[in-house]
Amino acid sequence: MLKKSLAVGLAGVVAFVFSGCGTLFWSERKTETPSMEIDPTVLILDCCGLFFGIVPGVVALVLDFNNNTIYFSKSEARKRSANTELDQSKMVALHVEHMDRASIEAALSEQLGYQVSLNGVQLSAIR
Repeated sequence: MLKKSLAVGLAGVVAFVFSGCGTLFWSERKTETPSMEIDPTVLILDCCGLFFGIVPGVVALVLDFNNNTIYFSKSEARKRSANTELDQSKMVALHVEHMDRASIEAALSEQLGYQVSLNGVQLSAIR
């Protein structure tokens, strides 16, 4: 009897904690205009409820979609896009035969018109 009541109590606590994570953690989003860009943190936390059973996970997802707390608000989406947008007006496209530090420095120096040093800069190649 004690094990059963502990299990039911624990299940209730888990269901409450995971039901509508966006509603619990970001309740201010309920009154703001949603951007329709889904917040991956809320989605992942809601889906964690599925580990405890279909009901807690589905309840969490339904609550957050119903309250629009699964979406970033318009102001949050603007801040996120402002942080991730690059200023393309100052970008330089280069064709470099050999992708070593000296070749890149020489090509940038030629393109920009002044000496460029990449010491202390970590280079990454993107395809």
